Amino acid sequence: MSRPFYAALGVALMTIFGLVPAQASEWPSRTVTIVVPFAAGGSTDIVARLLAEQLRITFKGSFVVENRPGATGNIGVAAAAKAEPDGHTLLLSTSGPIATNVLLFKKLPVNPLTDLTPIAILAEVPLIIVVNAKLPIRSLRELLDYDKAHPGKLNFGHAGTGGMGHMASELLAMTAGRKFTNVAYQGSTPVTNDIVAGVVDVAVDLAPTYMPFIQQGTLRAIAVTTSRRMPELPDVPTVEEQGIAGYEASSFIALMGPANLPDDIVRKLNAAADAWLQTEGAKKALEVQTLRAVSGTPAMLKERVRAEIEKWAPVVKAANISLGN
Repeated sequence: MSRPFYAALGVALMTIFGLVPAQASEWPSRTVTIVVPFAAGGSTDIVARLLAEQLRITFKGSFVVENRPGATGNIGVAAAAKAEPDGHTLLLSTSGPIATNVLLFKKLPVNPLTDLTPIAILAEVPLIIVVNAKLPIRSLRELLDYDKAHPGKLNFGHAGTGGMGHMASELLAMTAGRKFTNVAYQGSTPVTNDIVAGVVDVAVDLAPTYMPFIQQGTLRAIAVTTSRRMPELPDVPTVEEQGIAGYEASSFIALMGPANLPDDIVRKLNAAADAWLQTEGAKKALEVQTLRAVSGTPAMLKERVRAEIEKWAPVVKAANISLGN
């Protein structure tokens, strides 16, 4: 028999016994699971389900979302990182579990910097600073003036130690030269209930948390933490616009995979995500969640993760923020 015949036979046998590298096989060959390290129903979960549907259409395969909450996102990240790098297990997460958690925990089940493959950044998540609408405070400057005149009286609520709301408030305190009284809650719902009830005075959290209450008039947004205003709150200035030079705080949502994910799968997923983000449907769907569509290469996502850690390291150290051992 000819040499080409034996070569073809060898490839066929290798494929049967699973010895062909993932990039040489048809992908996806079975259901792809997108792990979300948070409970169902939040903005990250919704984005994951929207993306899964788009990937199903693009690749004509099955894409499902699996929620693996717990341990500040570490459980879901570990599940994705420890999966086979064949493109059938992915991770969709905000910046905390894949970036800043390395600053908060002395020991992690996996290292997101080395045990994950960056694929695509999908959205930016702004934060907003809100006060109970009954307070006579209508701007960040008025808040700082009130705090100066009544030191220690204002309580700043946030959704949990080490969360983006906590770190954003600590960054504001550092940048403005203040010391705020922080009150940590176990999640966004209890702190939201308490600021609406007037138990705490000020809160900082991801924008989707507070938008319904701002629209109802029970909470007042006094500042946006991103570098530019939110289209949904065009009259609310940024922190920097209100005199705190260089201030910026935001989270992001990104698609990752296990380390050593084949380059061709990464390219396919990045291209599919980017194409989806360019559509009006995707942009509008994200806007409903108060998210801004962004896109970029895997290298850009890798750099964003690195920059996020570098930015928040001095804040975590100065405020002595720590979670676990």
